[in-house]
Amino acid sequence: MVLRACLLSTAIAASLLASPLTLAAQPAAAQAEQQANPLMGAWNTPDGVPPYDRIRPEHYEPAFDLAIAEAREQSQRIANDPAAPTFENTIEAMERSGRQLARVSSTFFTVASADATPANQGIQKNVAPKLARLSNEMMLDQALFQRVDALYQQRAQLGLTAEQTRLLEETHKRFVRAGAALSPEARTRVAAINEELANLGVAFGQKLLADQKANDVVLTAAEVEGLPADQTSAAAAAAQAAGQPGGYLFPATRSAAEPFLTAAPDRGAREKIWRAFTFRGDNDNANNTSAEIKRLVELRIERAKLMGAPSHADFVLEDTMAKTTDAAMDLLMAVYEPGLARAQEELRDIQARAAEDGIDKVEPWDWRYYAEQVRRERFALDENAVKQYLPLDGMVDAMFETTQKLFGLTAHERTDIPVYADGVRVFEIREADGRKVGLFYADWFARATKRPGAWMNSIRVPSGLLGESPIVVNNQNITPPAAGERALISLDEAQTLFHEFGHGLHGLLSTARYPSLSGTAVARDFVEFPSQVYEHWITEPSILRAHARNADGEPIPEPMLKALLEAQTFNQGFATVQQLSSAILDMRLHKLDALPADFDASAWETAQLAELGVPEEIGMRHRLPHFSHIFDGGYSASYYAYTWAEAMDADGFDAFKEAGDVFDPALAGKLRREVYERGNTRDPAESYIQFRGRMPTADALLRNRGLK
Repeated sequence: MVLRACLLSTAIAASLLASPLTLAAQPAAAQAEQQANPLMGAWNTPDGVPPYDRIRPEHYEPAFDLAIAEAREQSQRIANDPAAPTFENTIEAMERSGRQLARVSSTFFTVASADATPANQGIQKNVAPKLARLSNEMMLDQALFQRVDALYQQRAQLGLTAEQTRLLEETHKRFVRAGAALSPEARTRVAAINEELANLGVAFGQKLLADQKANDVVLTAAEVEGLPADQTSAAAAAAQAAGQPGGYLFPATRSAAEPFLTAAPDRGAREKIWRAFTFRGDNDNANNTSAEIKRLVELRIERAKLMGAPSHADFVLEDTMAKTTDAAMDLLMAVYEPGLARAQEELRDIQARAAEDGIDKVEPWDWRYYAEQVRRERFALDENAVKQYLPLDGMVDAMFETTQKLFGLTAHERTDIPVYADGVRVFEIREADGRKVGLFYADWFARATKRPGAWMNSIRVPSGLLGESPIVVNNQNITPPAAGERALISLDEAQTLFHEFGHGLHGLLSTARYPSLSGTAVARDFVEFPSQVYEHWITEPSILRAHARNADGEPIPEPMLKALLEAQTFNQGFATVQQLSSAILDMRLHKLDALPADFDASAWETAQLAELGVPEEIGMRHRLPHFSHIFDGGYSASYYAYTWAEAMDADGFDAFKEAGDVFDPALAGKLRREVYERGNTRDPAESYIQFRGRMPTADALLRNRGLK
């Protein structure tokens, strides 16, 4: 997942990159305050990274206020330039403006998501409406839009390069999609909607995190009996840290819940963990997210109608590869239906195995446990035994070796870079000849203040115009090991590790000249392709043979490796139904053109799942009350993008298999050149075709999931 850290529009957020603030012409007291604030002025840090070792929460809001004022002044200067508009004094000037706000925003929002302390949450709540207001002012400024529109109308006569033409067209489109071409009354209403949406997104995320923390489960020694040692030791350490010695604390996070549900023999304990994880945001307390969901959807419907679209989903998909909701839904259903058929077969196997333990009806908290029993018997695989060969450090080494084999890049840890939290590691990524590409921050472990899920964001985007080198961040929520022990992860977590680093490479390798077109600033249903195709290499046998090793340094046994790879498509019906039901409900919800006054997200969800035929034993991967992707993460009406991109990543990796070498240098060079480096400098379909030679179909995706 790619996190949009700044709440400004993409066009402005990516282009807020002008010179740092100066202290000139400021009152003495203001100058002293600015000089004491490490976010202001020059950053005398290695590689110009954020000075996280000196930044305190009280520094952020003054820095935001000053940077917002400067960005506003710079935007007005461009809009009111008496000279006739040119590409240089309008479009390129916008790309150069607001650098300080970009620096402050990316520095803060990196921390706000990864370490959402009460102080940082308060800052986010205060800053969000200010940023939304600034974005509205810029994107709805008629003088600025008229300059952009004048250039757009005469773009064929301007003698622009292909990238400049793309930038002009994308900039114009973003202004139009922001409402700049609407009537004054409609523009005013759109601005108000945008500001309220920004506030609601923050409220949803903060409620979800609070409810997740409130749902921590502390179990007894009897309830964790039979769990693998790495889980019990980590849970005991977490309970000790929480002031509950002798207990075993499991946070309501996916990284804690899914391994527990897979391995715990105690059925009652499984139910406790499942309920804590599944009902986040849907409890009868102050953190229930239903009101925020209803209002978010209502406002999105209203804004879409103001923009002339039938629904929010239709409006969103106009600017994607899919183009229409019908195209997206056709793909989803083409995969969902065989997935459901497979899931029903899996349920019969699981029910038969559970019956051996006297269970007449499989419940949702039973599925993973008995699926693991079936997998163990069918493939002679034990998840806990497999994890002994998947230490986090070994999988990181595997990730970096893959990067070197494909692209010639190497990773070198930096210990001189200030970080925002304990456990964050920083690596310098270099070309084969030693030239520095950029910096990679790795924040892999869960903490009580971290938002759920896994994501990538950029602290600094690469730009030829500004001479900026990239800084990217990866976040996961891997359960920290007990002191002195190795962090062991599942194959699924290892795939997530590779997935997020695929996003990281997309941000690191961009050669775009302009910030607005750089890195991951691409269509939502294309942005997941570079990350998802990268996942395939974690299951490359040569990579696992080299890096899947136990504590004694012994490589994964060949029978275990063979079984692990053969089992890749096991339980794919369950996984497909979980993921695609989430995508389908996202699309259906955002296709609505009105909500009833008594709309309740949970009740609506239940009715939709029944209509789809989703077995109660499976459910959704992301229930609406905690679906942060679509209510706090920029993926509204876009969760289908993972499936759309999977059609490309499965087909794209087939190219390497067809070449007879999954590290084929010519093909890897083409993947880097035509996809990772391109950013949004051309239509994403063209980028895929230049790499693969054609567009994909769903066939490779279905084969990849074992559904065909």
